[in-house]
Amino acid sequence: MASSSESRSRSNGKPHVLCFHQDLAPLRTVKVQGPTRGKRFYGCAHWPNSCGFFKWADEEDRVQELQFLLFERDTRIAELEILIEELENEVKNLKQANWKLEDDVAKMAIENAEQLAMISSATADRKLYNLLVVSWVLFAIVLLFLG
Repeated sequence: MASSSESRSRSNGKPHVLCFHQDLAPLRTVKVQGPTRGKRFYGCAHWPNSCGFFKWADEEDRVQELQFLLFERDTRIAELEILIEELENEVKNLKQANWKLEDDVAKMAIENAEQLAMISSATADRKLYNLLVVSWVLFAIVLLFLG
């Protein structure tokens, strides 16, 4: 018929259910013949001058169970959002490290090419020097035979 209003305080582990008058709704049992006979419910404290408040007692447990499941879901979502943020930061840091490494590799490639050019130039200079020495030796031998 209508939804219940519960206060936050409990006694003996049971919530205090309030009717629309904001009075404690007593827990009652259906006594009339029918399929609901023996089922427990909360009703207005001012019956028969009732405010119309009615709630099955077993609905309370299901509502609390669903509220707990929603709380667990929301907590898990919050945990996953934090994890996503941490992973996004880690990806960002790894990308920055990767860019730095790529820059370092490019610089090393340039340095390597420069060093290779210097080695190549030094090798050519060495060959020219050796050729010059050989030519002077040959020139000296020719002068000895002619002289």
